[in-house]
Amino acid sequence: MNINYRMMFQFLTQFILNFIATFLIVVLLIILAMHLITKDELKSNPQKAIVENLPYSSYIGGDGQVELNDSWKSTLSEHQMWVQIIDGTGEVIYAFNTPDHFQRIYTMNDLLAIEKTNQLGNYTVDTYFETGKPQPYYYLFGYIDKQQQLLTDWYDSYSDAGIVRNDRKEDLEKEVSKHEGMLEIYQDGKLVEKIGENLPTPTKMLDVVGSIHVPGNYETKAYVVNDNTANSAWVYHELNDAFKSPSIRFFSNRELQTFALVLLISMVILVVLSIWNGYRYGKPLLLFMNWLKIVEQKQYEDVLSGKEHQKIYKKNGKVKFRYRLYKEVFETFSNMSEKLSLAEQERKQLERTREEWMAGISHDLRTPLSSIQGYGHLLESGQYDYTREELQQIGQVIRDKSDYMVDLVNDFSLIFQLKNSAIAIQKERIDMNAFIHDLVVKYQDDFTLNSHLISFERSDERCEVEIDPKWFIRVLDNLLSNAMKHNPPRTKVHVKVVCKQHTTMIMIMDNGKGMDETFVDHLFTRYYRGTSTDERTEGEGLGMSIAYAIVKLHGGSIEVQSEVGKGTTVVIKL
Repeated sequence: MNINYRMMFQFLTQFILNFIATFLIVVLLIILAMHLITKDELKSNPQKAIVENLPYSSYIGGDGQVELNDSWKSTLSEHQMWVQIIDGTGEVIYAFNTPDHFQRIYTMNDLLAIEKTNQLGNYTVDTYFETGKPQPYYYLFGYIDKQQQLLTDWYDSYSDAGIVRNDRKEDLEKEVSKHEGMLEIYQDGKLVEKIGENLPTPTKMLDVVGSIHVPGNYETKAYVVNDNTANSAWVYHELNDAFKSPSIRFFSNRELQTFALVLLISMVILVVLSIWNGYRYGKPLLLFMNWLKIVEQKQYEDVLSGKEHQKIYKKNGKVKFRYRLYKEVFETFSNMSEKLSLAEQERKQLERTREEWMAGISHDLRTPLSSIQGYGHLLESGQYDYTREELQQIGQVIRDKSDYMVDLVNDFSLIFQLKNSAIAIQKERIDMNAFIHDLVVKYQDDFTLNSHLISFERSDERCEVEIDPKWFIRVLDNLLSNAMKHNPPRTKVHVKVVCKQHTTMIMIMDNGKGMDETFVDHLFTRYYRGTSTDERTEGEGLGMSIAYAIVKLHGGSIEVQSEVGKGTTVVIKL
């Protein structure tokens, strides 16, 4: 997988994981918020909280089996409430904490009566109709509201047409005082009488309704008996233990708590993700910056080596997980540093080669120039009277040295032409056996070379190869000249042609003094002359490099095998 797909996969995976994590956190926060809301409602108005939240926590299976959490059972018992769940046929499929005498099947009239009066016997009943299940269910929550029942009993005992009976007023005052409450009596919407403690009561009409529905927000809790016939209402107030002041409610408000919790968790998640992203994506960038500084200082070998290598790679050579996203980048940096290191080495080698070139060129030009200059001074001085033969000899030396210098300059030009592939070769189909045999015969007939023994061995098969004879003869001349020029007298030089399938090999073998490995490695380097300074021969610096370039131009290869004291073998493959 390349870095593009890995980056895409990495960020897609990160997005999915972040989405899952966010989703789970939101779900947990919703559950927590519901828990906080339910807990707060259970304190301020437990009956209402149970009615509104218990149905969501109950599970009704397809077979009608009901499962209710034990905590809800404890809550029902704590607040002396019971629950019945009724299915579509009116049958009670589940009941908890109900009296033994309660009915197990309800008729339509029973349910409508409960819905209208919110009463079942002595119990106040709150209802909840569930439509979220596969089929509807009806929940009945019953409890005895003692204070409401107390107020109803007072009304029945002490009222006459909605007004307190005069003969029972003193008894009612004692009852109200005993319960440390306050009774307000309204007639035709106006307050006509107040009995009991002077408690802080709601001043607005809706506050009275609020103290009934949300008692936790008011100092007193209200209970009401309304008589439509007498157009009167009795409102009984008592101190509310669940009341919280507005300032306390502000800090303990469930919505505020939930918001603060969500904000805190979100900040924690953002901080964690920022640290993780900074560590995962920032640390490799710091490594890259450090490597660029190393590269700027040309310390290429220090990139991804030593400690840097241990930071990124395991002992088994694999990239560590936190750096795996940038695997290709590390490999590219490593390859780049290796190439830059090689380029720097080549640059230094080229610098040394250039110096060797300059030294070689100076040597090859200085020697003939010295001869020409010396003879020029002699002729210019007029100190001697030269015979005709001596002048011819001086002229011959000057001409030979000049020809040599011309040939050397031509070799320089040829080297650059070969380097830039500016030489156009004209190939012909040549019989290599005959071609090389003619060349060897020329060397055998040269009496100046009779101190060396040269022989030729032709191939058993006919060898026809496409070459440019003008250029290829120069290759063989260079190789044969070197074999004789750089070896002592009586050295045997053997030239052999071998044809195998589609390959033709030309081998030039001698039993001379040979060369060491270092010299062989640099044999085709222009102007490389080895470490011996007392055996420098004019022109030897360019011959092998020219031969190598011409063979390459023909699509062939040239190899040298040599050992000091055992001779040298040069193999050309075409």
